[in-house]
Amino acid sequence: MDAPGNGNVASQCKARFGGCHRLSYDGEGLCICHSRRPDKDVQEFQREIDDMLARKDYNFNGFVFPGPVDFFSTTFDDAAHFVLATFQSIAYFRGATFRGAADFRQAAFQGAADFGGDEGKWVFSREVEADFRGARFHQPEMVVFQHVFLGRARFLGPDVRRVDFTEVEWARRGGHFAVWDELAPEANGEEKGYALIGKLYRQLKHNYEEQRDPITAGDFHFGDMEMRRLSNPPKYWLPRLLKRNLSFLALYRWVSGYGENYRRALWWIASVIALFAGLFAYLPSFSLYPMETGLWHEFGRGLLYSIMCFLLRPNKPFRPVHLAGQYLSVAEGVIGASLIAMFVLALNRRFKR
Repeated sequence: MDAPGNGNVASQCKARFGGCHRLSYDGEGLCICHSRRPDKDVQEFQREIDDMLARKDYNFNGFVFPGPVDFFSTTFDDAAHFVLATFQSIAYFRGATFRGAADFRQAAFQGAADFGGDEGKWVFSREVEADFRGARFHQPEMVVFQHVFLGRARFLGPDVRRVDFTEVEWARRGGHFAVWDELAPEANGEEKGYALIGKLYRQLKHNYEEQRDPITAGDFHFGDMEMRRLSNPPKYWLPRLLKRNLSFLALYRWVSGYGENYRRALWWIASVIALFAGLFAYLPSFSLYPMETGLWHEFGRGLLYSIMCFLLRPNKPFRPVHLAGQYLSVAEGVIGASLIAMFVLALNRRFKR
């Protein structure tokens, strides 16, 4: 077979993807599937794709799809590979079913891409991964994921701020949506790229804020803050333990879920006030003057004094008898200021949305 347009005898495809035994098609020694010639025969290319699907050969690594690609309702019974593939026009996967892994790493989508499913038929498998790491969406506003299971999908790399995610199912961490890039086990126990995963969370947060979906946006805000807490860990175990569990970000997490749960912050406020009230009322080291007798009288005085310390109010009707009580008053004021700030931030985030 002669390579069209160059008069040379065709040889085997020189594409760097293993398993390609097709004859060369262009002057670079690439077959019709890997060739980037703008005028390559679309019909011949499509016949090659149809033949591959009939043989259940799903190795499309490095393919250059010259026109609209229609995999409508195609069932990929095994792992499908589109690594470094280029879709120069529409990539239509609506109704397709990937029973095995779907690998789109570093694929380039130059036009629209449609990964749409139907209710009960969510395109990607729940058992294996759909991998879009390093993919490029040149027109992200024309990329659609609708009725798609993304609980095992990786998106580290592409900008997904304007991608259309409609009625998709993300992974979950506790009660929050999460990305599989964070939850997936890393090979050889490698440290996760928390900073990059945080960037992905911020993009998804922006995406859902634009969609006026504050609940999902809040979940991805939580994920972003988690990655900030876990990123850049100190070298030694003790500083690492303190950063991840006792830093301001860690306290922000425990107290208000990174500003997503004002009720939890309110619960902490009530608990701290009650705890300090009990200390002032019943522990002799923190007792208040003037003294009074009676269990409930003592608690009532302790509660009033605790509230005033918490709110940093001056001119309190009672004062600690001992120096330890004065130190405890100052400590409650510091804790109170922090908890009030976190409560206000959470309340502001809630009603701002």
